[in-house]
Amino acid sequence: MAKVLVVDDEPQIITALGRGLSRVGHDVVVARTAADALAAAATGEPQVILLDLRLPDGDGIEVVRRLRTWSQVPILLLSGVATDQSRVAALDAGADDFVDKPFSMEELRARVAAALRRAGADGRAGTDGALPASGAGTNGVGAAPATHVTVLTCGDLEVDLVARQVTVDGSPVRLTPTEWRLLDALVAHPGRLLTYGQIIAQVWSPAHGDEARASLRAHLRSLRRKLGDDAGTPRYIATEPGAGYRWIATADA
Repeated sequence: MAKVLVVDDEPQIITALGRGLSRVGHDVVVARTAADALAAAATGEPQVILLDLRLPDGDGIEVVRRLRTWSQVPILLLSGVATDQSRVAALDAGADDFVDKPFSMEELRARVAAALRRAGADGRAGTDGALPASGAGTNGVGAAPATHVTVLTCGDLEVDLVARQVTVDGSPVRLTPTEWRLLDALVAHPGRLLTYGQIIAQVWSPAHGDEARASLRAHLRSLRRKLGDDAGTPRYIATEPGAGYRWIATADA
């Protein structure tokens, strides 16, 4: 399985995560401070990191920022007191997902497995196709999608990323250029929560800020309508209130 670095200063959380992840074959390494976390990530080469938002000697968001200067290892933030602002800040800093405490071990194991799948067979995410943070200075438009899949089929939905064509139940769907860039950004990072800032930076430009959120929501509603998706019971695009959007459809084999 994978080497998992658990960064938390609560003994009961460390014990629970160690037991729960070891039962499914993961090799668990523990760090209790921000300094120890950075050292363990540098020397131990973990394949996924579970990082508490609040540590005795620092902020988990700052740990994410420092890790992202040299590593693309998947990072899942853990917190029981997170605000929408801290969630978005952590994701914009480069975290891959956010798990609220208390959580079930089944959910956590599923999130870890999903992060490892997105990172690749060896569990180490590279830089190719990575979505930039909202202030990264590039919009990423035209880059090869992170999935490296040219045709995505999810039930009656087919997205041809090369031909830039979308069909629903065999009928072509006409998307505007903005709707296409929005769809491209989402399907290129399946299962990953993309913040408003990350999507705006890729679909528009990093210079656009909060004022683009209303436009994003409007284009997202139009895209959902054309795909036959329902925000209340989504098949393709799930809304994470206060944070962003996530592509949830599973591609057909």
